[in-house]
Amino acid sequence: MGKRLLYEEDKMQKLMYSEAFERAVLSAIIYEPAIFKDVLDAGIRNEDFFIPFHRVLFNALGHLYENSIIEEGIIKEYLGKAFDESGMLEILASLPVSNICFYIEKMKEYSRLRQFKQLAHQILYSIDEEKNFDEILHLVHGEIEKAEEGGRELFKIVSFGEIEAEDAEFVCKSWLPFPKDTVSLVSAGGGVGKSFLLLQAAMRMVRDERLKVFMWLSEDPLGLSRSRFEMIAKQILETDVSVFEKDLHIAGADAETIHFLEESRGSISINSKFYQFKRALNAYDVIILDPLIAMFGADENNNAHARMFINLFTRWATKEKKTIIFIHHGTKNSSQSRGASAFVDAVRLVYRVEYIKNDKDEISEDENRYIILDKDNNGAKKYLGAGKVKRQIFSKKTKSMIEIEYE
Repeated sequence: MGKRLLYEEDKMQKLMYSEAFERAVLSAIIYEPAIFKDVLDAGIRNEDFFIPFHRVLFNALGHLYENSIIEEGIIKEYLGKAFDESGMLEILASLPVSNICFYIEKMKEYSRLRQFKQLAHQILYSIDEEKNFDEILHLVHGEIEKAEEGGRELFKIVSFGEIEAEDAEFVCKSWLPFPKDTVSLVSAGGGVGKSFLLLQAAMRMVRDERLKVFMWLSEDPLGLSRSRFEMIAKQILETDVSVFEKDLHIAGADAETIHFLEESRGSISINSKFYQFKRALNAYDVIILDPLIAMFGADENNNAHARMFINLFTRWATKEKKTIIFIHHGTKNSSQSRGASAFVDAVRLVYRVEYIKNDKDEISEDENRYIILDKDNNGAKKYLGAGKVKRQIFSKKTKSMIEIEYE
């Protein structure tokens, strides 16, 4: 039984790397230096090599490639004491391969397996150290995210000649446009009607564009949201509620609010529940979260914390093609965004919602609100029609919608 266990462990070690594959890739670079760029573009990095000398050599080849001097003699001189004569001879003895992509993919696969083996050891160590479940789960999620990102190139450089011009895409562009696959913000003071506004926008996305929408209205009971939903469907959109029910889903005040950032002893970390949250919402095109501050969990006046939070969602939106919209409280007695300026700086679009008032500063139109475009990086104004518009949020007896545009 002991021999079998040793055999299985030895077999597992062999699955973690291939010295022959590593030699083949390095040999190909030395014999044909121009191929080094293709190797980098394919995502190979220093840590993907298992043999220590192979890592050292790969780093050296990168430096020499930048200076267009990849030659055997110069490699030896550049490495100095780190040069391994026998290791180099074994690499040079490997014939250059024609299908280097196969070897690169296998190396990346081995590298990821080693990462997960290391993670398994970290999990066992954490258990021995009596870490709690949430701490271990956070470790697992973080390492998985790093492994996934490590399999992708850092960024791709292209010439303008390779790019086709195109406009940014929007959802709900005929009524309240939001740029696709990024993060937007809607700001207003208390009681102005921002939840009503976004509920109607979500219903229009479902009805007119066949999008699947999730809303977390964390301050409102589900029954209240249902009542508003029915009012908008019947009295404003004049559409049967069944049209929306399949693809519009919500969570309400009954669900436990998640702080996606956690502050502890002066440092900020990502709550492991963020990764569970992402998986739970994988099927949705649009995600609306109300209010932002209830899900933040850090210092709302700290720009670094605010940017970290928004960037967390921006990466998600870009990577998985999600349109994410936050509803954000305004400052006291104001519709201006509350907290750190980075909340506004880090998003692509910001709408501000305000009452419509007369010269005496009295609310003059109960059912309508001004929608003001405070930030517009993607060109929403083209579809909104102006920087300041009216939108009907609440019902009225006539049922007709007022959508007057103001310059």
